[in-house]
Amino acid sequence: MCHSSFFLRFVSPVLTVLAMVSFSGAQTPSFKVLHSFSGGTDGADPTTTLVLGTAGQFYGTTYGGGSSGCSSNGCGTAFELLEKNGHWVERVLLDFSTTNNFFPSPVGSLVADAKGNVYGTDAYTGDPTCNCGAVFQLTMTGGVWSQNILHNFLGGTSDGTYPGSGLVQDSAGNLYGATPTGGTYNNGTVFELTPNADGTWAYAVLHSFGGPGFDGISPNGRLTIDKFGNVYGTTPSGGLYGDGTVFRIAPSNGTWTEAILYNFTLDFGTGQLPEGVVPGADGNLYGSTVFGGEYQLGTIYKLTPAVGYWNRTVLHTFTGGNDGAYPYGGLIIDKAGTLYGTGSFGGMHGYGTVFKVSEGAQGRWKLMTLHAFAGTDGSYPQLGVIADPSGNLYGVTNSGGQSGWGVAFELVP
Repeated sequence: MCHSSFFLRFVSPVLTVLAMVSFSGAQTPSFKVLHSFSGGTDGADPTTTLVLGTAGQFYGTTYGGGSSGCSSNGCGTAFELLEKNGHWVERVLLDFSTTNNFFPSPVGSLVADAKGNVYGTDAYTGDPTCNCGAVFQLTMTGGVWSQNILHNFLGGTSDGTYPGSGLVQDSAGNLYGATPTGGTYNNGTVFELTPNADGTWAYAVLHSFGGPGFDGISPNGRLTIDKFGNVYGTTPSGGLYGDGTVFRIAPSNGTWTEAILYNFTLDFGTGQLPEGVVPGADGNLYGSTVFGGEYQLGTIYKLTPAVGYWNRTVLHTFTGGNDGAYPYGGLIIDKAGTLYGTGSFGGMHGYGTVFKVSEGAQGRWKLMTLHAFAGTDGSYPQLGVIADPSGNLYGVTNSGGQSGWGVAFELVP
């Protein structure tokens, strides 16, 4: 069972930058626990994705653990995973109890730049009056890591609040994220942070949700960016039928324009809770819903552009058996168009799965379970996976493992 009720209650964990990579052709998937969190100074409840550094290391953060400060369970940590002589070693880079933040609560996706800086979002903390969240940068100087706050969310009509999806980054180094509330209509925003020459960052709201018409409400799930700089995402409500949308925000002559690409409906009587989309090389979009489908345990789907609309095709409906259930965390896609993600429940042992979905003969799509969590190797993954350039998969669970406080894992598919 998850130790962090905040993680399950507040946010459907989300986001990494879309990476088109070549996956390995191993016949038998190989799973390895890289680190099992003890709940002490090494951290507890990892609630952000891992992100790959420039030297093959991984960075991540935890919601709890570290020195006691914000609470008896600690304020969380930023950590590094580094392979040495065939073994992975965890090193705490920063204890958030030392950053003078009000319970930092890092969530969602991290990104890293070519200089080795790491960026993410805190769902809470930030401005001491609002505690509505912040965007942070982790940077190392002289061997010492520190945290810089790039933006404090202030609430009200001019800003977003409680960013829960994390960040994506474009090729120019600009950061993009979403908030489920705040903005002009208090129904969420998509925002951009642009680096200035003097080291500061300029914040701008690209879109405020819930305005006139049938706009989406409260964006959640992974944001992704295509090669043209368009930003894609999903909302769990709003839209033409009130049950959520897939949206695109496109740059044009210095401004940004939102378009609703697809409007969700109730599926077998339930809302579907989409978890973001990823653009494929074929021009289609691929996504997952946490609910919906015949068993109301989630789906994998494809959106195909047509004249004036996008057509949706369900590629897999989760049954809650060996295929898993409730695919929180969204998807990644490789160059061959194979999709990878996590089911937060189900599988052989009931603790969740890592899966791939690929197209076979005659256009038929098939889900293959790559790993079924057993509890001691992690449980209930909710952040999806990322991939390295060789196609190996990496992720975290925020519970399970030797001490029950979550694990970081590697899976060679």
